[in-house]
Amino acid sequence: MNLPKRDHVLQEISALEKRIEGLRQQLIEVDKIQPIENAYSENTPSLDSTSLSPNDKVKLFLRLFRGRDDVYPKRWQNQTSGKSGYSPACANEWVHS
Repeated sequence: MNLPKRDHVLQEISALEKRIEGLRQQLIEVDKIQPIENAYSENTPSLDSTSLSPNDKVKLFLRLFRGRDDVYPKRWQNQTSGKSGYSPACANEWVHS
């Protein structure tokens, strides 16, 4: 085993762990400034979309999909009943692993 290479990898892991911890601390500080409500808290507006203002709909959307770059809403419509809505979808929906 090549010890200098192993030591280099261990140092890199240590540096990355420190960076992750620093980023976690930054996130904690940001959350202290702008508290995040639970997406399903009592303050969440009714999910009946007819009673929500456009601004409330945007706020609800941002709470439900906060921090998820890989998940987004996908609009659907039932051709027979005419009902429509949004469902969560993800960027790798059709990728087989």
